[in-house]
Amino acid sequence: MESSGAIVNVAEIKRSLDQARCGNGVARTTMMNLIVYNNEPEREEWVAQRVEGVASKYPTRIILLDGTTLGDPMTASVQPQIGGGSQSEIVRFGIVDCAPQTVRSLLDALTIPDVPEVLWWNGSTIGVEQLFEELARYALPAIVDSSGSSSDLENLRELIDLADALGARPPIDLAYLRIRPVQEVLAGFFDDSTHRKSLAEIESLEIDAGSFAEAIYLRAWLGRVLRRTFEGRAFRFTHTGQVRRVARCRVTGGDCAYEFVFDEPSHCAHVTAGIGGITEASSLPFVPLDTMSLVEKALLSGRIDPHYREILGIVATQFSAGAPL
Repeated sequence: MESSGAIVNVAEIKRSLDQARCGNGVARTTMMNLIVYNNEPEREEWVAQRVEGVASKYPTRIILLDGTTLGDPMTASVQPQIGGGSQSEIVRFGIVDCAPQTVRSLLDALTIPDVPEVLWWNGSTIGVEQLFEELARYALPAIVDSSGSSSDLENLRELIDLADALGARPPIDLAYLRIRPVQEVLAGFFDDSTHRKSLAEIESLEIDAGSFAEAIYLRAWLGRVLRRTFEGRAFRFTHTGQVRRVARCRVTGGDCAYEFVFDEPSHCAHVTAGIGGITEASSLPFVPLDTMSLVEKALLSGRIDPHYREILGIVATQFSAGAPL
């Protein structure tokens, strides 16, 4: 590993990166420029391991931006990464107290031209909004995770504001991708005509989850599908269970009630359906996705679903009304 020391010599770093990419004198194909930002010290090792996992699977130039207080300002190191049939380069920067324009200039100098630039942002955007906007406006896509910290609500509120500022290319929130298996269970269950006709009667919603963001997105998605707002007494949230996971969902109305309990260890969703005083129990396949799978999905597709922007708008309206949960 080569290090440039405390003063970054961009030309020297670029030369090291290019040498790593052209080890045999021929430039290898690179799939993407992956910009990874982290400002949470407790996740530093976790992020580094996932970055190396991406590097071993996909030929990538990875620029890891350390925004933690543990990082030394304006330091860098270059590391060729070879494994799994893929050859990548990783350069690490400590960017504590760096101006957004300075960071952008570094990226302009070190990313590979005509190769897509992807941003994977780890941690809160609060206090570093200008840096996020500076990086996200060039990214296709920008990937964030509003869930899993003690400031979930603030993170999601900030994401909604930034998504509005970015316009046609909102950041992909892993918290929304994370509820996909829950959406599939609900959609598959109510695809049955016996239960589908009960949807018009649904008036109230209960969600148990270990984080706020997933519950907010699930409520917005269900509200869109059922044309309900689920506000006030029509909605109840219980903060319980594993972080970043939906543990239970219950919808009721008229003479029907449906409860879904999501059991990760058994990969089952246990369903209790009550219609007209008759109760039936069943189980459906439930396969949750780990964070790295979500990141790879976002990296490779660059999009979520056609209704994502509408969901963001619903969440924004809920925040504006002062009732995110």
